[in-house]
Amino acid sequence: MPGDQRMSVLYWLDALIEVGLYFMIVFGPWAFGTTQEWSIQVMTVTGYTLGGLTGLRWLLSRALGEYMPRPGWDAGKILDWALGILTVLILLYCWVSAWNARATYRPADWTFDYHRIIPWLPHSYDAEASWAYFRMYLGLALAFWAARRWLLNGQEEGFASERFLSAGAPSAGLLPPRLRRLLWVVSLNGAVLALVSIVQRVDGTPKLLWLVEPTVNKDIETFFGPYAYRSNAAQYFNLAWPAALALWWSYHRVNLQAPLGARTRRHNLLLSCVLLMGICPVVSTSRGGALVMLALSVLAVVILWLAQWQRGWGLKLGIFGLFALVLGGGLLLGWEELGPRMEIISEGYYTREATFDTARRMAADHPVFGSGPGSFKNLFQLYRKSYEEYYPAQLHNDWLETRITFGWAGFFLILGALGVCLVRWQAPGGIRVDRYFVWLLYCAVGGCLLHAFYDFPLQVHSVLFLFLLLCAVLSTLSRE
Repeated sequence: MPGDQRMSVLYWLDALIEVGLYFMIVFGPWAFGTTQEWSIQVMTVTGYTLGGLTGLRWLLSRALGEYMPRPGWDAGKILDWALGILTVLILLYCWVSAWNARATYRPADWTFDYHRIIPWLPHSYDAEASWAYFRMYLGLALAFWAARRWLLNGQEEGFASERFLSAGAPSAGLLPPRLRRLLWVVSLNGAVLALVSIVQRVDGTPKLLWLVEPTVNKDIETFFGPYAYRSNAAQYFNLAWPAALALWWSYHRVNLQAPLGARTRRHNLLLSCVLLMGICPVVSTSRGGALVMLALSVLAVVILWLAQWQRGWGLKLGIFGLFALVLGGGLLLGWEELGPRMEIISEGYYTREATFDTARRMAADHPVFGSGPGSFKNLFQLYRKSYEEYYPAQLHNDWLETRITFGWAGFFLILGALGVCLVRWQAPGGIRVDRYFVWLLYCAVGGCLLHAFYDFPLQVHSVLFLFLLLCAVLSTLSRE
């Protein structure tokens, strides 16, 4: 096969993977947060498709002689293999838990049918839920690796031919086109979603996106945009706006190296995206979302001030002014409802702590292998002290719920994979970026993990997907 035809086949496979990733980024939040079975299935099937296309591209690249792995072993290659092995082990853990089920829940009778198991293997107390979670996690894992592989395949693409600045301007430090496009889609989609959500709140419609009335949270203050639970919306925006800010910084850094006549301000559109998305956690009246947004804003200001330490005060004051505008706009639009809720924040804390006490007994009963992925909802009823005790579908504490359902064995596998993603940029073999870009992405991921101590962002598919997508980006980076 001629060289042009070989490259054409790989190009079209990359193009299909790119379209699939963009579809998942856009579809996830707009499909009412991907909290319903039909939307989860759409995202899962798309993940399977991306995994298949990525596998096909890898096979063809090897057959056509285009696959050139890095020679030898280094820290980057070891971490890449470790991440792959941990991904397989997590999926295998979920599969074994479902296959080796201790019980099957019968919702019509509120009873459990018990089975014989192999006790030294992971096992689940809700077979059907664990199978459903395994299928969902498999789709997410395939999408994660499709995004990661697609980014790395194009890391050198465009450095010589594409120019953000005019001819002759420096391009060192500019992100590869694929990573730029991916973050642009996240930023623009988040900004449009934020604008629609704000207009919906101001309009006072009792329906999500003016289309569907929520089945549980029917008051306008309890939902936001397409999300039936306001905190999930806040969690999504607190993931997206630091990523948009990181993309802006990557452009701004290169712009500063250019001659005055060659500089451009087109990338400042991203600051509008940051402004719109940053306002939303406060406007949503989510107490946790507003507090996390405030903490992330302080961190972002510190990071950008450190990045601009050698420069004048004008830019530093501009950075501070941006986040003052974010906070001021959010308070202007949302403080009337958020203020009274902040005054009783301790009541919500004590209510959830009572539920956590019950959940800790579950964790104590299933310390090693857990109760099985997805089993929390149906198993919690057996631990309630009375029928009057609050019965949550999600625990409002992802860290504790993960420990309950996965046990310490699965919990450490997940922590290991997360740790590899976070430290990967210290090793060679990836997309070269500066530390401030990475720190801003850390803000996004860290804010979500902080919120997970008193809410359930990682139980909502669209939030979990964006979290994993940013982890996939982090796992492809290297120090300059």
